[in-house]
Order: sequence, then structure tokens, then C-alpha cells
Amino acid sequence: MALKWYPPLQESLTTLQPFQPAVLDLAAGQQADFSIKPSSSQKYKIETKGASDTLLVLFENINGVARYLSGDDDSGEDRNASITYKLFQSREYIVRLRLYHPGGRVRRH
Repeated sequence: MALKWYPPLQESLTTLQPFQPAVLDLAAGQQADFSIKPSSSQKYKIETKGASDTLLVLFENINGVARYLSGDDDSGEDRNASITYKLFQSREYIVRLRLYHPGGRVRRH
């Protein structure tokens, strides 16, 4: 049985650019999908910023099939989800970010 990631991958993805953050406004349970097309073969760091609880997953797009490469779940810890991985020029990658909790301060009475 193959594991599936929901919702399905969009046909057209925003391409991430080095050193240009993607600012998102997601609700808990939503996800955003991005494409990466490296201009050179080297290690890249893909990471989230902020107080949110996220899952970050990297796939290589091979003939329209997303092959899992790496993932990081910050598990609500006091850190951000981060993946460092060698990507190759002329290949296409997919990054999927799922927001579990938007973070911020919790008010207690």
C-alpha cells in the first residue's frame, strides 16, 4: 500500500528562489507546495522561521512522480523545521510544508 500526502499536488507550483523567503498565511492543517530548480549542484538549506509547528518534506520530481528524499517535523519543539540536502542542477524538487499549529503566544488564565 502506497502512502499518500493530502491534498494532492497542484499542477502549477511556485518556484522558490535562493535567499528569498516565501511568506505564507496558512491555517492549522493547511499545506503549501513549492518547486525548486537549482542553478548549481550543491547543498541547500530549506527551513521555516517563526513560532509555528510545521512538517517540512523534500521530494525529487522524477517523471511526474514525487520521490521522498528527506523530511523534518519540528514536533512543536523550540526550533524550526529544517532540511539540508544536496540538490542537483537540472533536476526538479518539490518542497511540501504542512502547518500543524500557527504558533504565537498561548494565553492562560
